[in-house]
Amino acid sequence: MTTTYQATARRSGTWWAVEVPNVPGAHTQGRNLKEAEQMAREAVALLLDVEEDQVLIDLCPELPQATADILADFQARRAAREEAEGAERTAQEAAARALKAAGLSVRDAGAVLGLSHQRIAQLAPETGPAGSERVRKAVTAATKSKAHTTKNPVSGRTVGGGRAAAGTTTARTKAGARRKPQDAA
Repeated sequence: MTTTYQATARRSGTWWAVEVPNVPGAHTQGRNLKEAEQMAREAVALLLDVEEDQVLIDLCPELPQATADILADFQARRAAREEAEGAERTAQEAAARALKAAGLSVRDAGAVLGLSHQRIAQLAPETGPAGSERVRKAVTAATKSKAHTTKNPVSGRTVGGGRAAAGTTTARTKAGARRKPQDAA
C-alpha cells in the first residue's frame, strides 16, 4: 500500500531544503526538485521503516509571491487555451460535417476550412449505405483494373488485358505476353 506525503521545498543557496511536516524529523535536501523529491522519499521510508516504493511524495516548492502570481497566471492561461482548443475541435468537426452535408466534396470543404482533404475525411467520414457503397465500388474498380493489367517483361510496359469471356482462359507466351483467349474445352 502506497501513502502520499506532502513535502515543501525551499531554496537554500543552490540547494532545495525539503521538509515533510507529517513525518517528524523528515528533513533533507537536493540539488534539483527531482533529487529533492527522491531524497524526501528515502528519508520518509527510512524514518517509517517501510520500503521506498510504498512512499509517494507530493513536493510543493515554495516560491516568492511575485513568482507564484506569475505561475498562477500562466496555469490559468494554459487551462483557458486547452478549453479553447477543445471548443475549436468541436466547431471544426461540425463545420466539416455541415459542408459535406451541403454537398461539398472533401477537397472543396478542405479549401473552405483551410484544411487538407484528408483531415476533412477524418472529421466527417462517409457513413451509412451510400458511403459504404461508394467505398465498395472504388475498391472493386481498383481491384479489377489492377487484376487485368500485366507488365510485359520484354518492354517493361504495363499492358491492360481486359476480361476474358466466360469459359475461356488467357494463355501466355514464353515471354509472358498475353495471347488471345482460348476455349477452355
